[in-house]
Amino acid sequence: MSNVFVIAAHPDDEVLGCGGTLLKHIDKGDKVYILFVSDGVSGRYNKNQKAECLREISKREEMAIKAAKLGKFEIVDFLNLKNLELNSYPHNYLTNIIFKFFKRYKPEIVYTHYEHDLNIDHYHTFFSTYVASRPNNDFKINKLLSFEIPSSTDWGIKSNGRQFCPNYFVDIKKYIKKKEILLNQYKFEMRKTPHSRSIQNIISLSVFRGGVVGLHNAEAFYINKIIT
Repeated sequence: MSNVFVIAAHPDDEVLGCGGTLLKHIDKGDKVYILFVSDGVSGRYNKNQKAECLREISKREEMAIKAAKLGKFEIVDFLNLKNLELNSYPHNYLTNIIFKFFKRYKPEIVYTHYEHDLNIDHYHTFFSTYVASRPNNDFKINKLLSFEIPSSTDWGIKSNGRQFCPNYFVDIKKYIKKKEILLNQYKFEMRKTPHSRSIQNIISLSVFRGGVVGLHNAEAFYINKIIT
């Protein structure tokens, strides 16, 4: 049994990026913990819309809790840092928070965002997670993997070899329907086809990633660190 930790910039990223993989971990008897960094919505509201913003944050938390309950994941915290403004916090602030959670839960496997995603919150979440994952005497992370988020990773920086080139694939054929159920808990974040964050295109992406390695459905990752 392994302790698995997901550092997600926003509620829904955990299912979009690695929902099928997390379900597979649960099936194996692993423990899955999730930390949400940003509130996911505050950047869409101005200072005169505080009440509306707080209601939206509450709705997103409810959706995340429902998805976690269905997946049998444990949410360790909603940090609710300002959406699209993670660059306004001192780097050590988020890094130290993540480190404390790692020290407490001692994960062997960590999933987070890809470094060159279009969304700035994804970058800062990745960077703080990466720094917090450095070798130390309190815990040992054997796998640090970056997932892809439709409509962010696909529109990320592609120059100088920065495009997402997955080199680690997880067979999720058994879990693709359950992943769809989890995604539907975030109905306000899903889009209609042909948007890349539509249910149809997310399933199509799993078919494409699976086909690359001879599987029916797969989630793809970039290896930042792996110890065997």
